[in-house]
Amino acid sequence: MNSKRGYYTANLGGKDRVMRFNMNFWAEFCDVLEIKLENIGDVFDGGVSLSAIRALVYSGLVTFDRENNNKTDYNIYTVGSWLDEMEAEELTGIVNAMMQSKILGNDLNVGISRNPDLEKKTKAAPPKKE
Repeated sequence: MNSKRGYYTANLGGKDRVMRFNMNFWAEFCDVLEIKLENIGDVFDGGVSLSAIRALVYSGLVTFDRENNNKTDYNIYTVGSWLDEMEAEELTGIVNAMMQSKILGNDLNVGISRNPDLEKKTKAAPPKKE
């Protein structure tokens, strides 16, 4: 993994490949899933679908490769096949890198709670007035 914000490196298809999570990624991700930007949170609501996982990895890979004029030797179905070999920890790392990306300068967590215990504390009822 590359610790630089918005990048993640994973071994896919027998070689190290870089995913890029930025504005181009979000545009590609929305195009692949045929959704609008305001509906991104719905994609992750109630769990992540296989289509969303595949789209996430594919969009990250193709974004990096297109930005760097790299030849792509894969398509979305190739990426899906590569995911069969991926460990769960690797996928968690990819999702975490994606959640560190920004849209229009705003941090994004796509509806995924980063610290649910803290959220419970901050959503407590206001004190009663006497």
